[in-house]
Amino acid sequence: MSIKLPPSIVRAPVPVAIPAYVAGEKVIQSLFTGPTGPEDLAFIEDSLKGLELKAAGKLFSEYQRRRKQYKAKSANIWLRMAAGVAREQQERFPVSLKRINEEKRREEVAREWAGQVAAIIDNLTNGFTTTQPAAELLAAAMAPARQWGFSPVLPDLSKEVTDKHLDHAASALARLQDDSWWLRQIRRAYQRHQELIAIMSGDVRRGVSPYVSHRAFMEYRANKTAQARWLADMLVVNEEEELELSLAEAHAASVSNPEVRRVELMVRMRGFEDLAWEQGHAAEFYTWTTPSRFHAWNTVKADRGRSVRNKRYRGTSPKDAQAYLCKQWAKARAAMARAGITVYGFRVVEPHHDGTPHWHMLLFVAPDQRDELRDILGHYACEHDQGEIKNNRSARFDVLAIDPEYGSATGYIAKYIAKNIDGHRVGDDYEAEAQASDTAINVAAWASLWGIRQFQQIGGPAVTVWRELRRLREAVQDPLIELARRAADAGNWAEYIGSMGGVSLPREDRPVKLAHLVIPCASKYGEDLRRLVGVTSAGGCSMRTRLDGWTVIRKSKVLGCGERSELPLSGGSRAPWSSDNNCTGQIELPPLAAELARAGLDSVDRARMESGAVVVVDGLYHWIRDGRFYQSRHRPQFGRSPAPNGNNAWAESREMDRCQQHWLKRQAMAVLIGQLQLDDYIKGAFDTFQAVHILKTVLDKERREAPASFQQNNHLLRLSGFVSSCQSQGDAL
Repeated sequence: MSIKLPPSIVRAPVPVAIPAYVAGEKVIQSLFTGPTGPEDLAFIEDSLKGLELKAAGKLFSEYQRRRKQYKAKSANIWLRMAAGVAREQQERFPVSLKRINEEKRREEVAREWAGQVAAIIDNLTNGFTTTQPAAELLAAAMAPARQWGFSPVLPDLSKEVTDKHLDHAASALARLQDDSWWLRQIRRAYQRHQELIAIMSGDVRRGVSPYVSHRAFMEYRANKTAQARWLADMLVVNEEEELELSLAEAHAASVSNPEVRRVELMVRMRGFEDLAWEQGHAAEFYTWTTPSRFHAWNTVKADRGRSVRNKRYRGTSPKDAQAYLCKQWAKARAAMARAGITVYGFRVVEPHHDGTPHWHMLLFVAPDQRDELRDILGHYACEHDQGEIKNNRSARFDVLAIDPEYGSATGYIAKYIAKNIDGHRVGDDYEAEAQASDTAINVAAWASLWGIRQFQQIGGPAVTVWRELRRLREAVQDPLIELARRAADAGNWAEYIGSMGGVSLPREDRPVKLAHLVIPCASKYGEDLRRLVGVTSAGGCSMRTRLDGWTVIRKSKVLGCGERSELPLSGGSRAPWSSDNNCTGQIELPPLAAELARAGLDSVDRARMESGAVVVVDGLYHWIRDGRFYQSRHRPQFGRSPAPNGNNAWAESREMDRCQQHWLKRQAMAVLIGQLQLDDYIKGAFDTFQAVHILKTVLDKERREAPASFQQNNHLLRLSGFVSSCQSQGDAL
């Protein structure tokens, strides 16, 4: 029996207040007025909990769009997947994303983690007083970087360890202690994380922003604009040869110019085709695409190419997709080598509208090897996730035999090359539904952001030798160089290949190679600097293609005046140059003057900083303390931690510097009395410039206290000569 209550007693349900904003995004109230609205809002809040605000805002914005267009259930399913992937990506970072979402915060985190590595090394070496096995020291120093997934190039210390391996390990340790190295890694990791969130939330796709998000596009364009302004404001000057030209003009004449790059690629491609025609080789055009799980968005051809979410997508990035294709290509190349198949040609990497890369390859092969080549490439292109392609492999692997009677191979690949450089005469970019001339910059931004190499030559000699030979305008005596020079000067790539030994000769066996000027231990990380200066032949003849003494200077507002802005572009006669220079003679160190030149500072600025001043140039703070040069976007706070939260990384770093200086002073005294070799002293120092500075201080003190005996001691005079040579090198730079 039911009892019916009078209307005065029945109460209407209490309406639930809908928030005005979720994750910083305005809530469309009408989407949540239904009976499931409160439950869905609670689900959304739970799904987005803990995510960075920017990422959560993007996901919620896309969620509302989906809820409006589709059913609420479909939007909820998408949000559960997207939020899960975003959380998984976020958890890869060992710090909160809030700490690295701005440049200032990233700089603080970079200093903190570089300090952690320095502290580990200091602890293991007892303040740099004891030695440790290189493998153990490197493994311990790598622990913080592995938390981020970062790593410099590491030597293989599992086998026989040589001096070269130890030098490599020392360079890796120097990078791990450098906050600027950490800053670059952290900045790139955060930018890629933000772009991956944009891909998942629909900001990167056809009809919205093809290839890259609008944010990434604007950042890339701003960087290019700033670069163009800098180029226009700089000159390259060679005082010895009395030459001067605009850096912008030099840039426009190099392969950095998209038009020059495109023309050179077409010349090389045409040369391969001419060579194939002469040898009767077949031309094959292959397209490789990744499995569906790498694609965030698909297109519906029946619905005017509308982009829709791919249910198989697993939250991978374009970098992951490129790594997958490279791995499959490595397997295919190994199989071709086992089968004795020789191919040559070009590979072009371009993005789908959602940023997922795919490959186009134009390869030339002997006709009797063509079928086996197809089988190998098809097998590895379709090796995984075969259920989604069934009997139709064309979605993953497409083959087209180029018939010369219907057109050239070069003409076929020309549009792919132009589309990914400047869009020259391509017309419509159907992938992006826009003009290729407009979307080419999107492709360039995509390649820059994800670190993807767009064009790769397969087989044949190195193009850098070709470029250097084209600098030689006059005939040379050496027949090997002259034969290759004539071909390069005429722009005949096919003839150049013949002069260099064919398409398959190993690089070390080529008759003409590059020649370099090597300056030992001259880089920031104590590595040898290899500067390209010319070419050398197997017959022993070397030809210089680049002049010494080039310097980059800033155009002055006052006519005829300028200020030094960068290092010289090529060295003088300070070090021997050869195709493979392994000179181990006198040690040449990176002087303080070189670091100051990079920052655009002159001798007047140096004197001010050495007296304790802080010099501000273009918003950057520069100072010198204890003979070392520092720069930052923020004013230094000497003697206290710059972080308001009690972080003492700066003070700890200063204390570590003092400990190292104390150890170096003791080592320098050992060098003076002959108990330690000079080479061992320099090699044992983490900062070679500081080691020379401290050695100079100790020598100056000895000279002041005992001038007569100092002048009669040949050992002290040789040490003094070494220090003087380092200082003169710094003044020259």
